[in-house]
Amino acid sequence: MLSFFHWHATKGPRSLQNQALQVAKLEARQADLAKVRAKRDAIEARVKLMRPESVDPDMASQLVREKLGYEKVNSIVVNLPN
Repeated sequence: MLSFFHWHATKGPRSLQNQALQVAKLEARQADLAKVRAKRDAIEARVKLMRPESVDPDMASQLVREKLGYEKVNSIVVNLPN
């Protein structure tokens, strides 16, 4: 009987060793979740600037320059390598 409980406490599915692994996995998942949430918040902030009720003129100008290749007559364009 004692060896039954000893095995489950050390190597069973709910053992202390498996519990430590599950805690480590949970912490890794929470870190991933924090990164995804930060990325989502950044995207939401950018989308908010493009909504019709709150269009940011600078954002609209940047999108036109990037997507359509239009530039102002008196502007200087400097392309930097990525």
